[in-house]
Amino acid sequence: MKNVAKTIISQYANSPIICSLIENANTYLDPTADIELFYRFIWNLDTAQGIGLDFWGRVVGISRNVQVDEKNQFIGSTLAAEDLKTYQPGTIHLMNDEMFRTMIFLKAMSNIIYATTPNINRLLQILFEKRGRAYYVKNGTMQARYVFEFNLTPVEKAVLISTDLLPRPSGVLVDFYEPDIRNTFGFIEAELAPFGQGAFYIGDR
Repeated sequence: MKNVAKTIISQYANSPIICSLIENANTYLDPTADIELFYRFIWNLDTAQGIGLDFWGRVVGISRNVQVDEKNQFIGSTLAAEDLKTYQPGTIHLMNDEMFRTMIFLKAMSNIIYATTPNINRLLQILFEKRGRAYYVKNGTMQARYVFEFNLTPVEKAVLISTDLLPRPSGVLVDFYEPDIRNTFGFIEAELAPFGQGAFYIGDR
């Protein structure tokens, strides 16, 4: 307890024996260090580790374990594509703390987000700001696409395929795309390939 002397009532405040007993008890039983550790490793999601993240995973409804199929092709596929229809569970992968923390944030936000394009894009900017550009665009009637201009890991792909982490408006068909930026024709300001170097994106294959 901090400032334990202020908690001693006046008639005992001048008793050296009582004050000494209280000070000793406070030293031996002071929960401050334990509370700080609990806050750091369990309660604060930004710094939680191990069992703390497992706790938050149960709160938002996501497991640290994910099934990964290394042969799955994520690029250009839609939720109705053949590679997802034939998706077979692979090996069980245990997400490390940093990845699991990101997925917990994603699941927590998707649980409460109002699924509009601006809100979803803001969510992607926050979660993937250190990885690269990620955004959500409308690409047809009742259709939308998540675009990741960086390489997702096989585990991240498996999580996106096997769970419903990313938010989407009701009734909207969503697909995912990882463009090969260096080999896609476009403007140099966007770090795309110039004439004679890249190919036009021709849609899902």
